[in-house]
Amino acid sequence: MSMIGNFKTTSDADIAALLEKPKRIEKFLYGQEFSIEPEKKTFFGFFKDKASKETDYWMPNDSGEEMDIDKAWQCIHFLLSGKSEDIENPLGFILSGGELIGDVDLGYSPARAFTSTQVKAIHQALSALDESELQSRCIPEEFKKNEIYPDIWDDDFNESFEYILSYLDDLKTFIATASENGKALVVYIN
Repeated sequence: MSMIGNFKTTSDADIAALLEKPKRIEKFLYGQEFSIEPEKKTFFGFFKDKASKETDYWMPNDSGEEMDIDKAWQCIHFLLSGKSEDIENPLGFILSGGELIGDVDLGYSPARAFTSTQVKAIHQALSALDESELQSRCIPEEFKKNEIYPDIWDDDFNESFEYILSYLDDLKTFIATASENGKALVVYIN
């Protein structure tokens, strides 16, 4: 099964609503309805007491734009940050930073939320990237040594690198547009 890096823009108000009730992330991303109170089982599970359910009728204010970077998420993170693990700076936004949206597992971890102010900082950091520094980090042996996902480094490296760069270019454009439009961002891997 593949691990796919995903991004979805929204409003700061929607981010606040998601942080208030993290279970809303499923509705936000997948359109699923949920109830706050689950059914309560009584008498050894033979009878179910239908607890009064409080239905959450929240709907996002902003349907947002979405994009994914396929399996290139860790490669891009490594190129941006020079690290395979989490790093606390705007260029580490694929794997770290922002605020966890509760503990709702979306496949490989909970989603993280970035405010519109944080998206602007990410955009500024991406805009200031030095292409020669990125090129210097493109060493197949370093990708292998750091076990960077996906394991495509024994294949034609030029083709693999083009795959990564095409998604990085798309991501930079996506973040630039989000920043220009004052959007917040949700990042998750599923």
